[in-house]
Amino acid sequence: MYSISWTTMISGLMQNGMEREAVDMFREMILVGFTMDQFTFGSVLTACGSLLALGEGKQIHAYLTRTDHKDNVFVGSALVDMYSKCKSIKSAETVFKRMTQKNVVSWTAMLVGYDQNGFSEEAVKIFFEMQRNGFEPDDFTLGSVISSCANLASLEV
Repeated sequence: MYSISWTTMISGLMQNGMEREAVDMFREMILVGFTMDQFTFGSVLTACGSLLALGEGKQIHAYLTRTDHKDNVFVGSALVDMYSKCKSIKSAETVFKRMTQKNVVSWTAMLVGYDQNGFSEEAVKIFFEMQRNGFEPDDFTLGSVISSCANLASLEV
């Protein structure tokens, strides 16, 4: 069984600052037996990151490993973001390195994760690695790497 309505509700709750309710609805969705898609996982992982709910995020990650979505670039990027926000940068790196597909969003998620966790030098390095791998940065990526460079410059003063 699949329900777009449930996924829409989870996304709407998360976007309206009701992250806890979004995670609770996801749990209920599992209990009822609905099939989830990349958007369901993306929304609930974003909610976990906002709540700094590392334990719940890890449980969802474990659940994901048993689904067809484990290699989805959208879901992988959401995992990188969630782990980074929860200050588990090593887990974010592991997910990122294991991703079979990457896009500018996944590269930027890792870059921002490094910067938010105080690893500005790694953020700049991954920016250059992203370009070497043929990905063009978007405006958000450029703003993020400029922030990382500013953080590095302030350390040198």
